[in-house]
Amino acid sequence: MASDAPRAGLGLKNLLITLCLAMTAGAGAFGVFYVISDNRAMHAAAKEGDGMAWLRAEFQLSEAQFTTIRRRHEDYSFVCGEHCAAIMAARERQAPPAEVAALEKTCVDAMTVHFRSVAALMPPNQGERYLAMVLPRVAGYSHHGAPNLRVTP
Repeated sequence: MASDAPRAGLGLKNLLITLCLAMTAGAGAFGVFYVISDNRAMHAAAKEGDGMAWLRAEFQLSEAQFTTIRRRHEDYSFVCGEHCAAIMAARERQAPPAEVAALEKTCVDAMTVHFRSVAALMPPNQGERYLAMVLPRVAGYSHHGAPNLRVTP
């Protein structure tokens, strides 16, 4: 029995070494893929926080699609601003919860229509991917600033 203890320690040590090597190899593979991937535009957009450039690169939009979508987003930003202002004003004056909820629903409904109209301008498979990314964010939107695709804790 006493001789089993050193073997158990050795097995654990080998397991830890194997896990470290596997994690290092995985991280290295990701790094190599990231560096050699051909989508420099997406990397630059992500680094700069440029959502529209990211959208163009991520969903492989043509110049015409991108121009139309950018214009649609710019036009919608005024509608979005009005919704946010109305929600914030209602919260500040401590409006009844039903009133705030109605304003929030109006906002979510408008965002959903907007995002669906943007998706319709993309190739069908890209539009479906886009909606799969944005619609879950709309459903749980907190109305405390512009929506984004960042993962929140």
